[in-house]
Amino acid sequence: MEETQQSRKKLIIKIYSSRPKNREGVRELKNKKGYYAEAIWIDVKSASKSGESNENMKRKKKEMVQKEWKKEKVENAMMRMDSCKKMQCWTMMKRLMVGRHAWVLKKNEQNKKVMSLKDIELKLKRLEYSKVDDFAYDMRNVFSYPLGYPPKSEIHKIAREITHDFELKWKTMKKKWILEKPNL
Repeated sequence: MEETQQSRKKLIIKIYSSRPKNREGVRELKNKKGYYAEAIWIDVKSASKSGESNENMKRKKKEMVQKEWKKEKVENAMMRMDSCKKMQCWTMMKRLMVGRHAWVLKKNEQNKKVMSLKDIELKLKRLEYSKVDDFAYDMRNVFSYPLGYPPKSEIHKIAREITHDFELKWKTMKKKWILEKPNL
């Protein structure tokens, strides 16, 4: 007599203190403004069929959750916008504003719907960035406007060069921040 396994589903709800980028299905909580939640259904194997006891499965699950939380805490600490990182981001942005190709990035300052370097400067002054990835996201948005020009145009070529340089510098800075020990 063969037993058929029914798939059981389990609901997991992840809560975020800031809106995660590029995540579908994330909604803002109504009773807690500024907090977001994501609901995920996952398949779960039956404990009795796998031969493991419930206590053993619960212990393994708890260990896995603790490891995830610790990893997430370390990652958040590394990528949190502190004063040193703010100054490094500020320097990077200012160099772009006064560099020889700054005129390409100033073209989108005429378009009020598109984010500009001045908008990022204001956000840095007002301490609106809680994470360094938010800053990088806004910088990439600024680069996306001149990249919309035809690929053979001078503006597009310069924007591609600026974007490439930014990504190299950003990658180097993130590696440096990761190597620094966070204060936990």
